[in-house]
Amino acid sequence: MKVSAFTLLLFFIAVALVMASLIGHFYAIPQLSEYQYWLMTGGFAVLAFGIIFKGQSN
Repeated sequence: MKVSAFTLLLFFIAVALVMASLIGHFYAIPQLSEYQYWLMTGGFAVLAFGIIFKGQSN
């Protein structure tokens, strides 16, 4: 499976958002704890976007 630089970048952004959400869930960090749901939702949305448009870039 060939992974382009764009989809790899989207994957790392999604992982960073999900990790920030999990850190905000388990530790009391005000900025992360307040938006943990939206960070998780954003991470999965970015991941879905990368999967849907995989191979579409020229």
